[in-house]
Amino acid sequence: MERFFRWLLGYVKICVWGGESDRFLNLCRGRGISMEGLERTENGGLEGCVSIADFFRLRPLRGKTGVHIHLKEKHGCPFFFYRNKKRKAFFVGMALAAGLTLFLSSRVWNIHIEGNQMNSTGEILEFLKEQGIVHGMAKSRVDASSLAALVREEYSEITWVSVKIQGTRLIFTIQEGVELTETAEEEEPCNLSADIAGTVVSIVTRTGVPKVMAGDSVQAGDLLVLGRLDLRNDDQEVYRSEYVHADADIYVRYSIPYYYEFSRTMEEEVGTGQIRRGIFLQAGPWRLELFGTRKGNQKRTVEVYPLRLTENFYLPVLLGVAATQSCETQSFTCTQEEARERAARHLMEFEENLMEKGVQISENNVTIKVGFTSCESRGTLTVIEKTGTETPVEYVEQEEDM
Repeated sequence: MERFFRWLLGYVKICVWGGESDRFLNLCRGRGISMEGLERTENGGLEGCVSIADFFRLRPLRGKTGVHIHLKEKHGCPFFFYRNKKRKAFFVGMALAAGLTLFLSSRVWNIHIEGNQMNSTGEILEFLKEQGIVHGMAKSRVDASSLAALVREEYSEITWVSVKIQGTRLIFTIQEGVELTETAEEEEPCNLSADIAGTVVSIVTRTGVPKVMAGDSVQAGDLLVLGRLDLRNDDQEVYRSEYVHADADIYVRYSIPYYYEFSRTMEEEVGTGQIRRGIFLQAGPWRLELFGTRKGNQKRTVEVYPLRLTENFYLPVLLGVAATQSCETQSFTCTQEEARERAARHLMEFEENLMEKGVQISENNVTIKVGFTSCESRGTLTVIEKTGTETPVEYVEQEEDM
């Protein structure tokens, strides 16, 4: 940093010889004149660097000591500008670059969201856009505290939000939690009814009266757990009814059909030429291609990198690396093994989608048949799924005790 400021203020390299050179150095030290890089020359003189301000203070010392001072080199920003004073376009460019840098540094070019799992980043960005928080906005328009409050108010799953600006990045740090539910006593009374047909595998009742047991067959809409507790006297007569919010874990087994068929004759894009690579610059909707692409059917892969000056100073410009290759569509017939692998892969993806929804796979009764022109998967999957949807409880009239 010290060298930078020395260059910014300017300095000169001088040569001192003759006269009382030792006294000259002592007088410089006494007056606070710093001479850096001091060394002896072959003819017995001294060479060193002094600042521009100190150079003009050497004149009275030269008269007292009788030394000769020769200016050898000039360095620094003042001399640079003096040598280029006629290059007006250069200075205009520097001024524009400085102005552009100041403008870019005063804007938000990257909105970063971290810690979110229940709510997607795209959904949160869309909400921020509705609130006027977009890429390219002025940092002075960002009110961190009110913005954090808006996000917490919009998304009930978010329990804590931190909003801060680092460089040209607007960073949202989110903490999500489970929303506290009301206790069973505070919830509305209800029954639990089946929303799917099947055979009850297990039932664990926490509140309410179970109306089915393991092994029973149920249809959609059948009552599973009653949300009414009938209190009886010694004669087994109901003298009072209490209503609760029915709560239970009920699992039902049922079968779902599965069918998938595809042709063994397929089409594939095959590269026929050399891969041509190049780069492009993109700023918003505008793109500048730095290489030409051939006409015709092509395969193209693109990787995009955001440009930044520092860790948090993002520029509104993207650097893209593209690779293109001419290609043509070719038809081929897959082998029996490839057809079976594709059918098995599709079945596995189907099962994974079910399991992501909380459905357990109990039995797999799907068969794969590979024909001459097509491959067919047909059968059923036996699954176990949690059931029980809340339905209104029926209130009964209570007889008043006389």
